[in-house]
Amino acid sequence: MERLGDAFKSEEIREVDTIKGIQFPAYLETKKLIITGPPGCGKTTILNAIGGWPEEGYLDISSKDWWKSPVLHQRPRELHLGLPFVGFEKAVPVYDAYTLDDSSYLEIDFFRIPLPPPKTHPLSTNFRERFVFEFILLPAEKTYELRKTRSKSGTHHVDDDLTLDKVREELFFFKRLALFFHQNGMTVYIRDALNGKPKRICEPVLGQLVQSDEQGEALYHHLDQIRLRERLLNRSWSIRGNKKLLDLFVEVIPNALNVERCSIFINDPKTGKVWLQSGTGLDEKQIEMDMQDSLVGQVIATGDYNVKEDMDLLDGPHKEIDAQTGFVTRNELCVPIKSLSDQKTAGAILVLNKRGGESFKEADRVLLEKVASHLQSAIESIFLRQELMDFSELLTNRVRFSEWAKYLMWVILGVALAEAVLITYLLEK
Repeated sequence: MERLGDAFKSEEIREVDTIKGIQFPAYLETKKLIITGPPGCGKTTILNAIGGWPEEGYLDISSKDWWKSPVLHQRPRELHLGLPFVGFEKAVPVYDAYTLDDSSYLEIDFFRIPLPPPKTHPLSTNFRERFVFEFILLPAEKTYELRKTRSKSGTHHVDDDLTLDKVREELFFFKRLALFFHQNGMTVYIRDALNGKPKRICEPVLGQLVQSDEQGEALYHHLDQIRLRERLLNRSWSIRGNKKLLDLFVEVIPNALNVERCSIFINDPKTGKVWLQSGTGLDEKQIEMDMQDSLVGQVIATGDYNVKEDMDLLDGPHKEIDAQTGFVTRNELCVPIKSLSDQKTAGAILVLNKRGGESFKEADRVLLEKVASHLQSAIESIFLRQELMDFSELLTNRVRFSEWAKYLMWVILGVALAEAVLITYLLEK
């Protein structure tokens, strides 16, 4: 058994059939086969060995019911897959990922990939067993060599300006996708050498990770989902900064916009509250407010900016906050911070009191929205880490309760057994 890169462990499939010099799993029904992988990895070579559909296909796997797409009707065939990436609405194949951002910043948004439903009753279709996915994952150096040779013919624009780093990034995305499909019950095998044996992924399927009651499984599944979302943002977060980034913006924005204060808030959709993450002269979570009772809440709910003047003459929740902080609010501008993972609103930036008695202008809003666009990764990562800690505490309490429940059950059984022995003894006398 060997580790394939940093993605997962794999081992050779022992029982194989050889077709035109290419080895395939013995269990494979070729009419189920979908071959995919990075450009130039040898998909056509493998397909020709089994007489597959001659044309390449494209499938956006973030689309609804993608498993019912007409492009899947002809099998076996090779497919280029459109992948959704965190923070970008449009799914693209890996060879176009560079059009979104530097590929080292990109992460596949697995939450936007719907999965085929499992078989739930005798008459339902088991879409997860309808397809077998072969992922061709040759070493990046080998694929790079094949593509440089192919580029001399000028037939494939994806080979233009090719670099080894680009090939490595494309391979990384397909490794992640292969593991995702496998862990969610899809039939997957991989091939890391065109003339070698196919391999199976040796990682547990998510449904097999926890064997407990249904509520316990739901808790662990939810925890896994939070951890996955946090991992999706982790690379971008570690590269672009940490919580100090928010403190830095809070420090420089007042001078840039000529305002007295700046605050950054995080939205907690489960509780319907927003809380302060970083603010001028304020501590984290010093301010917490309901969504419907504040300007910040309105901006998060609608996803649109808002500005208010003459606040010192109006009654409202801001008066309570002013009383807590010893500050007097005269005017305020608030813009949303959009979520990277689901296109919703993750938080908001609020600036208070334009200096010199001035009102907020359009240029102030434009600048603040630019700042918000750079804070997306920071805000969502902070919230997910907090959610993960809260949920871990909940799970720990549940485990402790379960341990006490088991202990109490054994005590009750022991007492009942002792009573039964005593009654038997008395009856015999």
